[in-house]
Amino acid sequence: MTVVATDSARLSNVVKHEYEPGLGWCREKVTAYEAALTTYQVGTVLGRFLTGGSATSTANAGNSGDGTMGTVTVGALAKTGIYNLRIVAAATNAGTFVVTDPSGEYVGQGTVAVAFNAGGLSFTLADGANDFVVGDGFIITVSGTEKYKVMKATAIDGSANFAGLVIADGAGDAGEFSVAATTDTPVLILKCGPAIVGKESLVLDATVNTTAEKAQLYAEMAAVGILVNDVV
Repeated sequence: MTVVATDSARLSNVVKHEYEPGLGWCREKVTAYEAALTTYQVGTVLGRFLTGGSATSTANAGNSGDGTMGTVTVGALAKTGIYNLRIVAAATNAGTFVVTDPSGEYVGQGTVAVAFNAGGLSFTLADGANDFVVGDGFIITVSGTEKYKVMKATAIDGSANFAGLVIADGAGDAGEFSVAATTDTPVLILKCGPAIVGKESLVLDATVNTTAEKAQLYAEMAAVGILVNDVV
């Protein structure tokens, strides 16, 4: 069941507009996990990281090349879902491929028979007796548990990117609350739009303090439909 916060007076300080709040269209109940006792309040900006990640790979039906995918190692930067690998340039005993993530975003470019490491995935696509041709590919399915923490510009575990905005605790109370150290804690977040939030009400970590870092954050929020405006 969707949890809907009812403390509109406090929410209105941050969320100026939200599509169908009663239905929880833009909201999600997620798991927060912090290394130390941390205070959350409405407007706290969170990042996301992956724990216990694993992956399976499957060659696309109809591949001309018969090379195989080695073990895929999954790091905290990875996302759950389906990644696509596609050969974009053929070569004898080699070839070039690109990898896109579950959102269709570019992850990186690699070479057949050379170790690939980008976006939280590490693997080697081996060359086979028959060379790959343009259009050959693999799907890589990543599973694991996604958790959330205060977004820090210095983070290297994936949480340096925007993933949600705290709007209430797990029970829907839109007040200040604590996340105990190393304890899974339910949190209600604004995860996407259409929505408009007040720039002055966002609660940012001290590491997000330059004009460029803030502009990057606002762009990441806009990409999921959350507009950050100078509003009163």
